[in-house]
Amino acid sequence: MRKFIYKARVYFSDTDAEGIVYHARYLDWAEHARTEMIREMIPDYSQTALSEGEDGVFMVVRSINIEFRKPGLLDDLIEVHTGIADMQRFSCTVHQRIMRGDDLLAELDIKIAFISSVTRKPHPIPAFLVNQLKTEA
Repeated sequence: MRKFIYKARVYFSDTDAEGIVYHARYLDWAEHARTEMIREMIPDYSQTALSEGEDGVFMVVRSINIEFRKPGLLDDLIEVHTGIADMQRFSCTVHQRIMRGDDLLAELDIKIAFISSVTRKPHPIPAFLVNQLKTEA
């Protein structure tokens, strides 16, 4: 399945008074990586474009499991490695690893549910998106 790498720098605003990354920032970086992966896979469809029309869908976080391994530090260059671990009809599980070089800082498994932008009820993952997610990059 498709894999994607998103790069970021740890800024002062990402850290506490000791220069250690605040735990919620890992969720932000993971979200940014998933969004940029979608933008790269289907350039004509931003998340806004995916939600438009009668068959529009929203991707919503259903659950998150995160394991913190090592602290991120001020000025670190990090990479968020993102891949699809599992796909079901109405959801997928995204596996993400936040790395500093060879050091694993955090590992996340995020279940994404697809819901209709009209009814707000579960909606099958659009076929064109399934095809893109299954394609090797």
